[in-house]
Amino acid sequence: MRLNEQTVVVLGGTSGIGLATACAARDAGARVVVTGRDAERLERARATLGDGARVQRLDATDEAGTRTLCEELGSIHHVFVTAGQLVLDGRLAPATDELRPALDTRFWAALYAAKFAAPHMPAGGSITFMSGTAGRRPLPGAAVASASCGAVDAFARALALDLAPIRVNTITPGYVDTPLFDDILGAARDQVLADAAARLPVGRIGQPEDIAHAVLFLMQNGYVTGINLVVDGGGLLV
Repeated sequence: MRLNEQTVVVLGGTSGIGLATACAARDAGARVVVTGRDAERLERARATLGDGARVQRLDATDEAGTRTLCEELGSIHHVFVTAGQLVLDGRLAPATDELRPALDTRFWAALYAAKFAAPHMPAGGSITFMSGTAGRRPLPGAAVASASCGAVDAFARALALDLAPIRVNTITPGYVDTPLFDDILGAARDQVLADAAARLPVGRIGQPEDIAHAVLFLMQNGYVTGINLVVDGGGLLV
């Protein structure tokens, strides 16, 4: 169940869960391809992953760029799509153009990845989308972002039938200690995460490696498709 000589593409893999998954895939013997939008983060990812990895600047919502990357790679065994954006939208007050990214980023990145990677994948290859627990327990004040999680969950189940025998799943993290919370929470970050950890049955919030381990399971286990794998420390229970 290793990934020896298989090509693993992580769209949005320059930090957090994406980078941890790329590192885990590399350690499992895969040829790793990582994309991201931020040049500085790309260089840090390159240094972390080493010379054997391909690191490329790409916005996951760029349809033409995603198609070109997949055509250049030629053979792709597994794809992990991490793209998503949180937009606060209490009572849908923001202008529509401000709300669109909360849905468009996650859904269209997933669609482009599946559309252009699938023709280059063998039977039993896998596509994994990043969802979130907000698809099951909506975030107050983030209705559109919550809807984006539900959208990719349904999309993955449908594609598991349409693209078979390629396998399609979603991974649903709970609270995970990633740079995303720096941007969202600012100075309140540490206190919010500490409070979350105290509520969870496992007594801590997740680390990127916790989610990476689960994503590799979805890549490696050829009998798993069409599922939403929740890795949230028991958060949905409480």
